[in-house]
Amino acid sequence: MSVIDVVGRPGSATKESPYGAVGVVHSGADLEAWSIRKDDDEVEPELAVMDRDDLLYVIEGSLRLELEGGETRVISAGQLYVIPAGTPFRGYGWPRDGEPCSFLAVAPAGASFKRL
Repeated sequence: MSVIDVVGRPGSATKESPYGAVGVVHSGADLEAWSIRKDDDEVEPELAVMDRDDLLYVIEGSLRLELEGGETRVISAGQLYVIPAGTPFRGYGWPRDGEPCSFLAVAPAGASFKRL
């Protein structure tokens, strides 16, 4: 296993969407990790949910999370937050006219992500 530069490298198999860019930085037998960048992107209209805990570590900027029930969290660079399994959420760069937001998402291998 080699050292991975998550700041300078977006990850492999990067997918762009109106809601940001997602690249795979690790895919192992027990753990998966993605590099996600949101830069003036649209806010996703639907909530999403993971069937396992989802650890988010913000590398640059700030990420606003909206959780089911109206609860919100703003996670800034250097902070991490764990979204509990089964909790519907949506996330986007914050403030909306601010700097880009990059973060690392880590979950157990085989975790499922679906939009509601």
